Amino acid sequence: MPKIRSLVPAKLLLSAAGALILSPLARPGIGTLVTPEEMSENVLLSAIPFILVFVAIVLVYMALIVFAGKLLSNRVSEGVYHVIEYVLIAGIGLGVFGMFQPWLFISFKISFLVLLLSTLSFILWSHVILKRAHR
Repeated sequence: MPKIRSLVPAKLLLSAAGALILSPLARPGIGTLVTPEEMSENVLLSAIPFILVFVAIVLVYMALIVFAGKLLSNRVSEGVYHVIEYVLIAGIGLGVFGMFQPWLFISFKISFLVLLLSTLSFILWSHVILKRAHR
């Protein structure tokens, strides 16, 4: 079993923490450099705090993918791998079907979450390498 410390992508997590720390500091910093009129006209300037939080979320997800990939690679048998893969694909299909059905609005909300989680899980699962049989 590899050490947990060697599995954690520290640089990605530090970058995410840096982006989260800069996010609340960005608005006052930008406010000192530009006038309120320029801030209201330039959407990108007012979106910088949101973009920093979004980048932090993406970096944490990337770190999770690296961690899961290192932890599970060459440990999952082909049968288990394909079963989980098919379950995730079915979740994506059910999520898409539920979002486009016209009967229940509550199903739309649940289906969005199912689709989102299934897609993110499938992306993560696609980075796991199968355990190969020894020749």
